[in-house]
Amino acid sequence: MLKIAEKIKEFTKMGPFWNVSVDTDVVFSDDGVGTLLSMLKEREKNAFFVLDAALKPQPRFSALFEQNDIFEFDASFSEPRTQDVDALRSELLKRHKIPDTLVGVGGGAAMDLAKATAICLANPKPAQCYQGFDLDMNKGADIWTMPALTGTGAEITPIAVLRGPKKKLGINNHHVQPEVAVIDPQLSADAPHFNRFFTMMDCFFHHCEITASKTSCAEAKADSKEGLEIARSVLSQDLTHYSTPVAVRSSAASLLGGSSSIAGRVGAAHAISYGLSNSAPHLPHSVAVAISICALEDIYPEGRAETLRFLDANGFSVPKASEYGITAGDIERMTSTALGMDKLWLSCFGEEWRSKATKNYIENIYRRIVRE
Repeated sequence: MLKIAEKIKEFTKMGPFWNVSVDTDVVFSDDGVGTLLSMLKEREKNAFFVLDAALKPQPRFSALFEQNDIFEFDASFSEPRTQDVDALRSELLKRHKIPDTLVGVGGGAAMDLAKATAICLANPKPAQCYQGFDLDMNKGADIWTMPALTGTGAEITPIAVLRGPKKKLGINNHHVQPEVAVIDPQLSADAPHFNRFFTMMDCFFHHCEITASKTSCAEAKADSKEGLEIARSVLSQDLTHYSTPVAVRSSAASLLGGSSSIAGRVGAAHAISYGLSNSAPHLPHSVAVAISICALEDIYPEGRAETLRFLDANGFSVPKASEYGITAGDIERMTSTALGMDKLWLSCFGEEWRSKATKNYIENIYRRIVRE
């Protein structure tokens, strides 16, 4: 397994440890907020901050909430929606001086909202028109990120995942790649156990699916193999209480999740999770993928078994779709969403995916999920 520093000071001296080429300037810091604000000032950036509202009570983030140009995003209500992007974009375009840099701070939701809004500032259509892969888009504002939860990999990926009126799908475009990512593992110290655990589970799921992918390149698989081992070492223990060495390893696993996602692709668990998310706006993404992987023993037997073990180690029961209001009446809609995830099914099954990821196959997965 890749050797990761145990102490913050040692972590800040590390250089890139991933195989995939990453264009983002990754800054390892032991004072994330201070480093971020200093760099923005030094580079004379006209910055606008998208901050996860859950961070406001935490003293370590107070300097960010004192900035003049901020938007507080309630990620507990919903993942970012295309309409959220459109509304924020509209407000920013009304300004006398449009920001040249959008800074996303929080979990994947806040970072993705900042990323999507930044690129949409320079593109005229509603955000839902840009959900897809490598569409022709202009570069928008610069994008900076600082994760306050570790696991999503969103801090370095050219992807901004959004819930749209018809589908959950990212703006997948090289202009969404962050210019700068400030990484300070200590920023997750005050996160609730639930958030810290399930965000790290999201990291585990990314690595599970990419290592099993039929289409991901060798470099992506190499990063996911390393990230998978680190994620296992983190999730095998009780994460109720914050630990600096664990937080450092979590940050490393998240960065490897980001790098592997740049040149690789997730698979069936994410495809199924997107259907669940479209029917339950308050269902956290990482929980949706946990529900999905537990129903996919035929594809990810080890991933399912380990998920159950990690949940048990942290005192969580297996999440159920019914807890988020999903019923048999949602199966048709969820199936339609999942069927549209061509690239994910290709990643999972290879060229013969159409004969495997059939409507009947996917419906049966959702029937199992709804019954449990």
